[in-house]
Amino acid sequence: MKDQSEYIHHIESVLSGKERAETEDLPMIQRLSDLSATPDFDVRVGYERLQAEVDRRERQRRQRRRLIAVSLGAAAAFIGVLMILLLPQRGGELLPEESQVAMDLLRQSYILPDSLAGDRDLVLLRGDGSRMHLRLGDQDTLKMAEMAHLLSPDEAVTLVVPETRRGNVLLEDGTVVLLNSVSRLRMPTSLSDGRRIALESGEALMNVAHDEKHPFRVTLPEMDLEVLGTTFNICLYPEQEPTATLVEGRLRVTDKEGRSLMLHPGEEAVRSRDGSLESRPADLRTETAWVEGTFVFSHLSLSSIMTYLGRWYGFDTTFTSDSLKENTYTGALKREYSRDFVFSLLETTTKLSITNQQHEEHHVVVSHR
Repeated sequence: MKDQSEYIHHIESVLSGKERAETEDLPMIQRLSDLSATPDFDVRVGYERLQAEVDRRERQRRQRRRLIAVSLGAAAAFIGVLMILLLPQRGGELLPEESQVAMDLLRQSYILPDSLAGDRDLVLLRGDGSRMHLRLGDQDTLKMAEMAHLLSPDEAVTLVVPETRRGNVLLEDGTVVLLNSVSRLRMPTSLSDGRRIALESGEALMNVAHDEKHPFRVTLPEMDLEVLGTTFNICLYPEQEPTATLVEGRLRVTDKEGRSLMLHPGEEAVRSRDGSLESRPADLRTETAWVEGTFVFSHLSLSSIMTYLGRWYGFDTTFTSDSLKENTYTGALKREYSRDFVFSLLETTTKLSITNQQHEEHHVVVSHR
């Protein structure tokens, strides 16, 4: 059992992610420290209460954010109406000057100046090699119908989602694509010449708009998908085998040799050991949990777990022993937890020690404890 002062300091770090806890943390810290002083104290009980408290506070923060968003939306609507009333009208037609103003406003709402851009921004790579940093948060959606005014009609662009980020795209036909961290999606500005996009790497959940006359096609490095209106998940992360998992609808999967199969809901397409294409039952909860902000892993190697978490939190991992990499674990973690809190949970439930490499915050070392 930890000394009481040591335990208080540990809980402070977990709750606040820094040396000194915030005022609202103190009652929880005191309750946990009182528990730790009892002879039969169980560390797991403390962590269960800690997680419950973190969940409760996160719900409160989300409610506050929603209230702020509603207030800002009302203010933006008022400003928009005011601008319409103040802009000069001439025969009901938009003047060239007004058109330029509208384009500038659209550009400002989407494009982040290079002087403010960072390595955690979503990036749109254009056909000419130029980069457009996007003003989008994880909950915002890139609407390609609006971006068409800023791009060439026949231009193909690539959306790049960096570490620690997620990206949402609404295509011109109403198809929604949710992209996980470190993903690349190539798509045309307009779908008038055919509904075809390419997932080059990463992970995506797609909800395709139904159109029997115009099938939706997704190109992958090892297979192609044909969709008539469905929801499915694609995972192309290097530490896992490439999979296409069908949630609902119909999905035809074809490999580069021309072999194809039709998936039913709850099945996924994978490459077998001999290179052929095959279907197998899929755990939909595990495959799509990332959309809800949860990482679920079942008998997964520690190396794969740390690689996946590294994309969420932006760190690289060094193992002090190769044997550590192959240890397998089963569990679930929420993305809303801080990196330090996740490391504390892993250390508490395993015999691992996870520390920052000296002077390198974005590099961690995993060793036996």
